[in-house]
This record gives sequence, structure tokens and C-alpha cells, in this order.
Amino acid sequence: MKKGPSKGGAALNSSVSDLGETLDLKQLRYFLEVARLGSVSGAARACGLSQPGMSLRMSELEARLGEQLLRRGNRGVVVTDAGQILRHHAERILAEESLLRRQFEAREELSQGHVAFGMIPTLAPYLLPLMLADFRAEYPGVEIEVVENRTSRLIERISAGELEFAILSDVTAEDQRRFGLQMEELFHEPLLLGMAQEHRFAKRKEDPQPAELGAEELIHLSDGHCLRDQVLKACRLSQVDRKLQCDQLETALAMVAANLGVAVIPKLATQAGGRDGVVIRSFKKPWPTRTIFLLKKKGVQLSRAGEKLVLVLKGDGMS
Repeated sequence: MKKGPSKGGAALNSSVSDLGETLDLKQLRYFLEVARLGSVSGAARACGLSQPGMSLRMSELEARLGEQLLRRGNRGVVVTDAGQILRHHAERILAEESLLRRQFEAREELSQGHVAFGMIPTLAPYLLPLMLADFRAEYPGVEIEVVENRTSRLIERISAGELEFAILSDVTAEDQRRFGLQMEELFHEPLLLGMAQEHRFAKRKEDPQPAELGAEELIHLSDGHCLRDQVLKACRLSQVDRKLQCDQLETALAMVAANLGVAVIPKLATQAGGRDGVVIRSFKKPWPTRTIFLLKKKGVQLSRAGEKLVLVLKGDGMS
């Protein structure tokens, strides 16, 4: 990994233009392993190579790119600025390659394969059991990887090729354009009101309207949850009481049971069974709802396993 003579911008541009002919995925994996471990010898052991063999491959990589990618520091190997550029692109290239490989593996009649998808936290605990039970029984050889996270993080992972698709509730048109995403509407989910048995709405015959809820009694999710914004819009509220904030629907229901306030809950979250001390009521028509979408990268076809999972979801979705 010794530094060669500087070849200037023209030489670097020439080297980069030939990347398709000079680099292979194995080289990129070796480089990322050295960068991750900060050690040529450690990366060599992890990759099943000798240390001289790994050093030779790193030297060849630097020669082909015309830049020093790694340098020795007091505590091991350090990635240079040029190396950081390569690291960024190598991670994305290998993520795309991994997704492509998994998609074709899953096409072998679903006797084996892998599907990775994401779901928002206000949906995952309630929808996943409906999706996965029958699928696992029919295709036990398919490896399923589920990532539960907020919308912004799921978008990033789909864009990076780490997830095949995600099931969520709201993505802005700006994010769709920015990340090259495609959305498909799956179903509409009614929003219901959860309250303590002593609450005034629990004793009233007439169904409440969302606009009747005040900020001083509405238990809401923290920033970053799309359900939070949807609830505030339905209730026509611009501000909330931050003392009534939590991060999970189950926590919100526990707060409702303690008569700390009321909460607007998606219907799926109420179907697993009631919670002691909590009354669930519908709002007055027209009911507030949230729309559930399938999100994927534009132009990328779902794997057969992914398609089957989505078909199961559409069968269990609510119209």
C-alpha cells in the first residue's frame, strides 16, 4: 500500500472511466473488510487470504485507481479521503448486488431464497402476524428479514438497496422524486378513539368527532411518526401537550388505561384483544382513516417471495 507518484486529475479520471473493466466485486469486498477492521492481516484472515495476498490486492486496487486508498497509522490502517469515496460507492454497489442476487434466488419456486422488507412501528406488531403465518407455512424455506423503523429510515434503506419494499402510511411527493420511489395504495385503515371508562365520551351515546378532542387530553406519538401528523390533522390541532407524548402505541394505551388522556388508535392495533380499563369507540362519520402503501424503488421488480407476501397482505387488508 505504498503511495505511488501523483498522476493528477487526468490520470484519475482515466482510471475511473475504466472501472467496469478493472474492478470486480471481490476486490470491493476485500477493500471494505480492510476498511472495516482497520487491519490488513485481520481482513486477510476474515477473507481466507494470506496477508501478502491481501496487501497485493490493495496495492493493485490503488494502482488501478491512481490514488492512495489506505495508509498505515499508529493504530492500524486508516482510510484516506480517496478511500472514503471508494468506500461509499462500494457499499452501495454491493448492496445492489446483494439485492439482485436475493431476488434471483427467491425465484427458484420459493423453495429457498430471501426477502427483506420494512414496516413502520405503528403497523408491524399488528399486521405482521397476518402476513407471515400462512406464508411461512407454505414457503418454509424462504428466509424473511423484517426491519421495523420510522418512515425516513425505511426510505433510506430502500434507496440503498438494503430493503426490497416497505409497508408504511405516508411518504411526501418530494421524497418520492428525490429517492426514485414508487407507491402503491394497499388499503385504508380506520382510526378509532381509545379512552378510559370514566371519560365523558365513553358514557355518551353519540359518537365523538375528532375535532372535539383537545390538545390538553390527546396522548400522541413523538415526532417522526407519520401517525402523529395524521392524528393532529384529523383533530385540527396545530399544537400538542408534550407531557402527553410517548413513542409506542402500547404505551399510549397504557396511559389511556391510567386515565391520563385519550388516544387515536389505528383499527389493527385494537384487534388483538381489548385492554383492561380502555374503551374503544368509532368516530362519527365520515370516519378518519389512514392509507397504507407499498413503497419500493421505481423500476425494480419485486422478487417472487416479495410478490407473494404482498398478495397475502392485500388479502388481509381492509377496504
